[in-house]
Amino acid sequence: MNKKRCFTWVAILLLMPLWAFAASFPEKPTSEHFYVDEAGLIDAESGTRIDEAASALLAEERIPLYVVTISSLASYDAVTMRIEEYAADLFDHWGIGSQDRNYGILLLVSQGDRKARIELGADWGGGYDYQARQVMNELIIPAFKRGDYATGIADGVRGLDAMARGLALPKPKSPWWVFPAVAGGLVLVVIMIINLFRSGRKGWAWALLGVLGVILFFIIRAMLSSAGSGGGFGGGSSGGGGATGSW
Repeated sequence: MNKKRCFTWVAILLLMPLWAFAASFPEKPTSEHFYVDEAGLIDAESGTRIDEAASALLAEERIPLYVVTISSLASYDAVTMRIEEYAADLFDHWGIGSQDRNYGILLLVSQGDRKARIELGADWGGGYDYQARQVMNELIIPAFKRGDYATGIADGVRGLDAMARGLALPKPKSPWWVFPAVAGGLVLVVIMIINLFRSGRKGWAWALLGVLGVILFFIIRAMLSSAGSGGGFGGGSSGGGGATGSW
């Protein structure tokens, strides 16, 4: 066997492990959708909200925004990769955005790894990392910690849409039970005050009432502060920064 053929076989043997463990990627969504939900985290209502927001952003600002959920990195032969690496490779594999306007946005959620990544196209230039972290930490991760993935993803898309348009980021929505809990707490406070005046009790009962009042005050203050066309694959590339979160 000559040296050239020997070198070729050695190279093949060395590269075989890399080929065997090359990461794979979900298929691109069809032209009318802007998300791929391999992990089954997005309900029909949230999916509609994602499609409507992403479609309007693409039509009005020429900025493509896509959401991908996967069960785990291992399920795509990426067990040795960090989510930042996989998100960047997926972004480049799909070619989100275009070479002349490389402002694509990708939100990747890996449920089994309990990690999420916002990946931005190269033209963002790393100048929006702070806003991306806000979206991740204030809109996405709190909902994920409650197990409400659909809400976290949809709210994350709202935040990324606002970021892309240069608008103030939206506040997270309060869970449905907050208003009933506050109303019930206020009723309880009133009943306790009436009973305490009637019974003439002192000491710990008034202290308990004071603690409950303080808790309600902070809940109400938090509530008040929180009120408030397809395509996009054209040779875009990652490298514009982003944010990572875990729960």
